[in-house]
Amino acid sequence: MENNTAPAELPPCNIDKKLPNQTYISAWRNRDEFQSVYEKIFNSAADDIESKEEAMKWLNMWKIRQVKDFPVCVRCTLVMLEAQVFDLCIQRDGKDEKESKNIYSGAFMRFINFLTESGGTRKKTIADSVRDIGIETYLVELRHLCAHRSISISIDVFRRSAQYCMDWLNKAYWQRELASMESVNPWTLKYCNLADDQLPDMSVILRTYDAVTAARVRKAYTLKMAIESVGLTPEEVKLIETHAEKHGSARLRVIAKQAIFQLQNLPLPKTQAAANAVCKALFDNCQRMFQDAVQYANDEQTPLGRMHSELFRALAAMDCLQPLFERLIVICEQTNDESAHQRPWAKYWVHRIAVGFQLLKEYKKYCSTLPPGQVSRCGQTPRIRLANEWYARRLQSAADQHLMLGLYVDCPWHLKLSRTYVLARLKAMNDYTKDTVPVLLTLLEPPLSEEQLSKIQRLTEIYYPDSIILSDKTSRKNIPKQHTIVNGGNKNEFKIYTADDLKKEIAKIRNKSNEPTEEAIPAKRAKQYGPWTEPDPTLAWGNYPLGTCRT
Repeated sequence: MENNTAPAELPPCNIDKKLPNQTYISAWRNRDEFQSVYEKIFNSAADDIESKEEAMKWLNMWKIRQVKDFPVCVRCTLVMLEAQVFDLCIQRDGKDEKESKNIYSGAFMRFINFLTESGGTRKKTIADSVRDIGIETYLVELRHLCAHRSISISIDVFRRSAQYCMDWLNKAYWQRELASMESVNPWTLKYCNLADDQLPDMSVILRTYDAVTAARVRKAYTLKMAIESVGLTPEEVKLIETHAEKHGSARLRVIAKQAIFQLQNLPLPKTQAAANAVCKALFDNCQRMFQDAVQYANDEQTPLGRMHSELFRALAAMDCLQPLFERLIVICEQTNDESAHQRPWAKYWVHRIAVGFQLLKEYKKYCSTLPPGQVSRCGQTPRIRLANEWYARRLQSAADQHLMLGLYVDCPWHLKLSRTYVLARLKAMNDYTKDTVPVLLTLLEPPLSEEQLSKIQRLTEIYYPDSIILSDKTSRKNIPKQHTIVNGGNKNEFKIYTADDLKKEIAKIRNKSNEPTEEAIPAKRAKQYGPWTEPDPTLAWGNYPLGTCRT
């Protein structure tokens, strides 16, 4: 035996290690429950059987709570703790130590097996595996001796080795988890890892941006014009004046760009909770942007898409655009009266985001056909003129109404859409999502087949004849436009049947069965002479193929 105490400095152990700034479902309710069990195991007296038995009950309950992905180190702790408690009970009752040796033997074999098999396929020897995680290799020899029972092992060796294993588990897993664990509550679900002073900053930035873009929508270009003719509230005017004085510019377009730059440079963690916090801040502080979508949606002179494209590019870079899209979809699909005033502007922006990603996909495909020197990549100066020209050709007069999300040929942004999610949107499609759902079908990866897309397109036209679908005629993966003949001239024509078609066919069958029919005159029965029957005079027996005999 090389040593009987855990080393002071352990190599890094990645077993059961979680990624930082992520939320996980665990077997324990919260950090307090985890720490309570930790105290009973490691900080109770060595002979405190009651505390250790109580800890064993908790560990067994955790194992029942989380059958799948139960932490390996917690399982090893339970195995060793059971052996130690059994040994303490044997010592207290003065019984033979042979049974304790058997329990320890099984515990050490399971302990080593759990740790070495946790990574899946074993590519190293058992000795190399335990050495990599900071466990002395004498435990492997002890495990082999227990498995083969070649020699008798002293009970003292078992006890000291069990304590060594518990010390290793304490340092390699329990203390590490306690140092990094944080309980989840309603606050951390929304604002996890956001500093308290970041939320007010985000609120001020977004309110300033909202006031500036509201003034620009109403044809104001400078701070003076915004104050005189737009009708901003005193609070909004104060926000713009403060920003203009601090950054030295009174032009509203410059102020909007500066606000977006400030938002994008906030030190927010790359977590789902932070993205949710940004989305909530948008809904709370950019109310004019959402309301203007309803008021100016059909105004061709108001370029809402061009005005807000930079903001949505920033949200995509912050990994916040997908959560925003999903929240807007939820608002569109709600049926309660409380969200009735939100659904019109949610419909506008959710469609603009979906079409923006579809256009980005087409733009990247176009850029891939150009020489490398004519396109820009992430990290390079964007070729805005190239993007503007392509969007103008693609959308013509509606170019300023849509979001320009991508400026690079290798832009990584895309909507992560599973087929289950899109199918749920199809089933829940209503008047607020009928224009968006067909676009989502073109964004699926891997794409649907042409036949699947055509059938879905046809059903969409039947149930929602006014739906607007933006797609490229030359793209095989996109749905044809509304008035394109899908099946014309195709040798593999197919017909789409709906529930209404089925009802019509059933009605025809019922009506036909109820129509009066002429009573059929029964045929004259042929005379029969013993086994022979009188021949049918209507048959030309001379040409009949069977039963004919010529003389």
